[in-house]
Amino acid sequence: MEELIDGGALNGKEKITELLNRRHKERELHIQAAKLERQKDAEGTEALQYFELSFEEKVKQIRNTLDGVAASDQKAQVFADCQNEIYDLQRYLSSSTFFLNEYRIKVCQNTINELGKLLDTLRNELLPKKKFGFKSKKIVKMISDKDAKDKEDGGQVAEKTGASAENHIKWTFSERAGELIELRPAAVNDQTITASKLKNCLVRIEGHPGSLQFAQLDNCVVVCGPTARSIFLDDCTGCKFVVACQQLRCHRSRDCDMYLNVTSRAIIEDCSGIRVAAYNYRYEHIEEDFRQSGLDLSCNNWHTLDDFNWLSTDKPSPNWSLLEGEQTIADWDSYLQRFQQQHSLASVNH
Repeated sequence: MEELIDGGALNGKEKITELLNRRHKERELHIQAAKLERQKDAEGTEALQYFELSFEEKVKQIRNTLDGVAASDQKAQVFADCQNEIYDLQRYLSSSTFFLNEYRIKVCQNTINELGKLLDTLRNELLPKKKFGFKSKKIVKMISDKDAKDKEDGGQVAEKTGASAENHIKWTFSERAGELIELRPAAVNDQTITASKLKNCLVRIEGHPGSLQFAQLDNCVVVCGPTARSIFLDDCTGCKFVVACQQLRCHRSRDCDMYLNVTSRAIIEDCSGIRVAAYNYRYEHIEEDFRQSGLDLSCNNWHTLDDFNWLSTDKPSPNWSLLEGEQTIADWDSYLQRFQQQHSLASVNH
C-alpha cells in the first residue's frame, strides 16, 4: 500500500481504483466465458439427445416395416422404400458427425449395416431369384422374372402389356465386347435400359429413358440423353458416363469419370477414383428431351457427391474429385469417333 501512495494520496487512490476495476472486468469476463461454455455444453447435449431420439425412431420404423414385409402384396416396393430410408439414415449420420464422438458414430454405423444385411436377407428369402440383375446388394430396382424370360440372346426385351411405364425394360445387354450400341428415342423413351458385363463398348442413347441400370462395365463410354428417374451403377471400372437424371447411385466402382446433370446429390459407396464434371453432351432435339423427361435444369448438383464411406465433414472425401480444365472433354463427337476407331468397334443394329 505504501508503494501505491508514494506518489501522493490522489495517485494512490487512482491506482487502487484501476486495479479493482481491472479485477472486476476480469471476473466478469470469466463469468461470461463460463456461462457461454455451459450454454455450449447444453446445446451440444440437446443436439445429441435429439439425434439419438430421431435416429432410434427411424431405425424402429425400418425394422417394423421389414418385420411386416412378408404379409405385403407389394414386397418389391416395400424393399425399395426401406432401402431409400436406410440411405437417408446414413446421410443423417454423416451430417451429424461433428457433434458425435467416435464410439457413437461406430455404434450407429453398425446399426445401419445390420439393417442393410436384414433387408438383403429378407429380400433373398421373399423375392424370386432373378435370371438377370445387379448383384450389388444396394441396387433398389431389380428386373422381374418375366423380364428375364423375355430376354433373347441379350437383345431386345418385349414390352410387357398391362405393366406400368416404370417397370418396362425395353433393352437388356449382357456380355458384350468391342461393340457400338446405339439406341434411338423411339425405342427408349420412358423405358428402363439395363446392361451388364460390357468391355470396350460405346453405348450411345438419345431420347429420354425412364431409368438406367449398368453393372460390371470395363473401359466403356456411356453417353445418354436426360433420364427421367434414376441411374444405378455397380462395379464399373475405367468408364466414362455422360448422364442427366434425378438421382444417381454408384457402388463399388473405380476410376470412372462422370459428366452429370443431377437434381439430387449423387451418392457413391465403396468407390474410389471418381471424377465429376458438368453434363455437356449435345445432340439434335436434346432440349425437347429435357422437357419431356421433366428434369429441372435450374437445379444441378453435379459438383457435390455424398460418399457413404467418408463421414468426416471437415475434410473432403479422397474417393472423388472434380475434373478440371484440360481434363474435361468438350467435343464428344470427336472423342467418340476416336474411341470407336481405337477399339475397332463393331456397330450393332437395333
